[in-house]
Amino acid sequence: MTNGGKTGDTPLRHAARGQGGADGSARHHRAVLPVDRSVLWTPTRDPGDPTGPAETGPYELFMARSAIRQIDRHSEADARESRFGFLLGRLYRCPESGVHYSVADHVVPADERVSEDAPDPFLLRAWADSQDAFREHGGVLIGWYHTHYLLGLMLSEGDREMNERYFGEPWQCCVLTVPDPTRPMGGVFRPSAAQAGAEGEPAAFRELLAVEGVPPSGPIPTAVRWKNYVPDREVRQEAAEADEAGGAEAPAFEVVQPSRVHPATVTLVLPDNRSEHLYPRLPLRRRTILWLFAVVAIAIGGYVGGMRIFRSGEEQPVVSAPEQRPPLPPPEVERFLAASTTLEEGMLRYEERRQDFDLGRIGCEMLASGYSAADDAFIAMAGSYAGLGAASSDSLDAEYERLVEEMNRLNEHFDASGCPRPD
Repeated sequence: MTNGGKTGDTPLRHAARGQGGADGSARHHRAVLPVDRSVLWTPTRDPGDPTGPAETGPYELFMARSAIRQIDRHSEADARESRFGFLLGRLYRCPESGVHYSVADHVVPADERVSEDAPDPFLLRAWADSQDAFREHGGVLIGWYHTHYLLGLMLSEGDREMNERYFGEPWQCCVLTVPDPTRPMGGVFRPSAAQAGAEGEPAAFRELLAVEGVPPSGPIPTAVRWKNYVPDREVRQEAAEADEAGGAEAPAFEVVQPSRVHPATVTLVLPDNRSEHLYPRLPLRRRTILWLFAVVAIAIGGYVGGMRIFRSGEEQPVVSAPEQRPPLPPPEVERFLAASTTLEEGMLRYEERRQDFDLGRIGCEMLASGYSAADDAFIAMAGSYAGLGAASSDSLDAEYERLVEEMNRLNEHFDASGCPRPD
């Protein structure tokens, strides 16, 4: 867990890497950059040249149009109250250009209203309540969003601390909105921006549409209503309650092994969305030849197969391939994973109380009860790990070691608090 303002491997930081490799690195997927069905939005703070170079951070950021709509609906539910929630998504690497990018395609709104003075307890409590949605999504934590009604479009000191403490991965972001009905504004902030001070300035991002949502001609429908951003192509506003087009927005993918290597900052200049200049495909002649070879090969294969059936004089039986289902993990592995999840939730609850205790809002009794619950969950997790036996693996060993390290940090904080240990 974290201790004071220090950055540690908290459950939120662990969620930023999702179910990655045994070394704790994040899992990436392989898919072509979907710039052909996206709109590049650039903040108007770039003077005189809104379509000039847009520095987006180490990862190019795509936000699904449906996710943008969800953020707006939640933010406008009570514009004078500070709302917040989480952004879930996946990480990709383009096989043609080598560009790394992230796609935020799911929003988990929080029921509570965040306090600007001490946002940590609210954030941690909301994340503990979001575990089911996170596991069901199966991706990574891309970032968080919240609203400012009085502060305007600027990161508060609490926002900066939150970003530094929990959202410092190169693919993560913070989305800030100002739900003013006359002049709605927003900003995407990248805590890992390469340029000094750039993490406090709005950054460019791409609005991602489903394939079915892109019209064959004319303006592109958009969910972005921020007056302080400009698009790189002609767009048209749709009603906030408009239904989303069918189809998935996130790219289809194949898994790439996780990597700890962080790519360099990407600078894109796409004034007219001509992605083929940056990400070239095969020339038309070569693509045509490849297609002809494929058609000829299919025709020959069909002819040969038909002749064999004709000569045999017998009807060939149709054999259906058995449905391939992933094998269920052994019961001892399921017990360990369930105990690990319970421990993570217990440590999140303790972290929430730790924040309140450090601010003088609760006393030792409440802090000790949170510690006792986490300690009981740790004992249960350690027992289930000891029972793995032959079912143990490198990934399970790494997960156990990570949880032990987090529990050690939790113990260090509790000892430093001066509170008596519970019986």
